[in-house]
Amino acid sequence: MTVEQQVERRLRDAQPPACHSWPYPRAVPLPHEDAVQLLVAWQADRCAGCGHPFHGDVVVDHCHESGLVRGLLCTLCNNAEGTAPPRHPRWFRYRTLPPAVILGLHLQYEKPVRKRLDQVLADARNPAVQG
Repeated sequence: MTVEQQVERRLRDAQPPACHSWPYPRAVPLPHEDAVQLLVAWQADRCAGCGHPFHGDVVVDHCHESGLVRGLLCTLCNNAEGTAPPRHPRWFRYRTLPPAVILGLHLQYEKPVRKRLDQVLADARNPAVQG
């Protein structure tokens, strides 16, 4: 077996990111829907990498090259994703098909989006404050 075949086999056999096992929403968000709310609601207070509930800080993961938001990760998964080699089995799959792509969202990681994400995450964690 060639090295390339071994790598492809490892990629196929590796455990995918948790978000790949969640039920997929409808294919395209509607024009009136808030993309940030869709992302936060679909992730349901769980990390896209490991699937565990957020206990501390939520990290808005984004691609440093394109500037697009990928999804929400726990601190441990964000550190793992950031230091993993490009073809690491779990993180290669995550980078290829992150929550934002699954949801059909195109969010540029800029100040207004970061502020909106912080607001929606805070509202989702403190529902009593909303009413």
